[in-house]
Amino acid sequence: MDNDTVGAAERTLQQVRTWPPGLPIFGLLTPLPATPLYKRLEKAGRLTRPKHWQEFIPFAMAHTPLKMTIDEAHAEVNYGWAQAYSPKALAHAVDSLSDQPLGYRINIFIARLCFRGIYFPMMGKMAWVKVIAQNRKTIFKLVREGFKPGAWQGASPRKSAVPVLPVEAGEQIAQGAEG
Repeated sequence: MDNDTVGAAERTLQQVRTWPPGLPIFGLLTPLPATPLYKRLEKAGRLTRPKHWQEFIPFAMAHTPLKMTIDEAHAEVNYGWAQAYSPKALAHAVDSLSDQPLGYRINIFIARLCFRGIYFPMMGKMAWVKVIAQNRKTIFKLVREGFKPGAWQGASPRKSAVPVLPVEAGEQIAQGAEG
């Protein structure tokens, strides 16, 4: 954003790490034509590519940020993506869902691997081989879990904080008739 400073990516990651695993996205503020932001940046002479939508360049600034350089803004976005989709971050996401069914955890892992490819396009077989090799510990862990009895039947039910006493069927019907 326009008022972000160097370190914005790490500050954002610190917050994101407290949330349940998802698919974080890091991007650059984009002034779209006919918006108040575009008009404000144009008036201030801060548009570096006034017709950026005619020559789309993914993840490239179209204006000069207020509190950091264009290169610093690019570095922040690169850092955010690299950290959020690193092998360590993928392993943490899978591990933090240990109370979820194995299929759900595998789904999150695969989604994060694929989503990583949006920012880091994996062209060619060798790029995929490298990513799989980097994530081999998590992959092997999930595969091992898949062979455990009951692994595909879902997580065990959570226990209620309030003890539930067994009620006889006849007692339950009688209570319903009285109430």
